[in-house]
Amino acid sequence: MIISTEDLQKLVEIAGKIEPIEITEEFLAEELEAKEEAFAKKLLAEGFISSIPARDETDEDDDFEPIEFEGEPLSEQIIKERR
Repeated sequence: MIISTEDLQKLVEIAGKIEPIEITEEFLAEELEAKEEAFAKKLLAEGFISSIPARDETDEDDDFEPIEFEGEPLSEQIIKERR
């Protein structure tokens, strides 16, 4: 997806209007959800998204298991190839 400069400026403007939050241990999940919902509604109103996706309460990363392989890390291989 390619975004125009005008649309990018609109997104920056929308994001700039949202009050920054400091995430601490005391920060409530409901507050974060409310801020995310408000941001999603602004994106919907501006036409950047066509619908607000339903929140999935399950954590998709719970079943994550990295693939183990022998040799140097893939990131190191890529860096060497780009040199």
